[in-house]
Parts: sequence; C-alpha cells; structure tokens
Amino acid sequence: MSERNREYELLMALSPVASDSEATDLVDSILGYVTDNGGELVERESLGVKRLSFPINDYREGNYVRAVLNMVADNVRGFERTLNANENILVHMVSRI
Repeated sequence: MSERNREYELLMALSPVASDSEATDLVDSILGYVTDNGGELVERESLGVKRLSFPINDYREGNYVRAVLNMVADNVRGFERTLNANENILVHMVSRI
C-alpha cells in the first residue's frame, strides 16, 4: 500500500539574533529536509519578529515563520527531530491540516 502525502502546517519561532538573510538560509535548510524526503513546500510566509508569551532561552522575541507542507506521515517524526536539534529554533508546532 502506498503512502499518502498529507498537508501539514509548520509554525516556528526562530532566534531574533539572526539577520534576515541568516533566517532565510535557516528556513531553506529546514524545508530542504521536506523536499529531500519526497515532500513539497506549498506556501511560506514570514510573520516577522513578535513578542513571545514567555521567555525561551532568555529571548523575549522570536522571528516567526509559517509554512504549509505536503509530506508523508512517516517522515513527520524525523522532521520534528530535525527541528528539535536546531538550536536557532526556539519553539515550533507541526499540525495536520
């Protein structure tokens, strides 16, 4: 039985210390995991720097990015491990749409 691609929404807050070009490169490398594993990027939106509701790693602000992805459900766990391993990502949420 073949695996179905499902649609997911990724919302993440990046470290505000990174410049815009560094943040773009970071997001490109993270979303590269999706395309390398047979998924695709449907939509990408930078929401800018916003105040966090509570401090994370002594940061009070985060550079928010939202992306809509199509990927196989089995790859989501590995994708989340990649997100957790990156120290420039303060917090993230992957949810199925």
